[in-house]
Amino acid sequence: MLERTKTRRTETEQVFLGVICQQAIVNEVTELLREKGCIIQPNAEVPSDKEWYSNEEVFPGFHAGYALRGARYRENISQRQLAKLTGVSVQNISAMENGRRPIGKELARRFAEVLNT
Repeated sequence: MLERTKTRRTETEQVFLGVICQQAIVNEVTELLREKGCIIQPNAEVPSDKEWYSNEEVFPGFHAGYALRGARYRENISQRQLAKLTGVSVQNISAMENGRRPIGKELARRFAEVLNT
């Protein structure tokens, strides 16, 4: 097994974080980051000397199905209701939510239209 080559960050070390989000929630995200003590620099240049991390490294085990389940829960829609509204089977929705099936771009757009995201 290969040895990890990256050193772990300490709690006091500053990290550059680039964030891409929907315009509708920029203020909410900005305020949340400020509450946590972050410094916000809109449209800041990306430092070339900084190390970048993938989504998998930052959120290990996270998959798009968690977001789908969360959006469905937020809108109080069951898998059966979502299946009827999108034309996707309940089995496929369940498989997507549990990370057993990928969510393609077209399905993501359909889910977004129905789930108001």
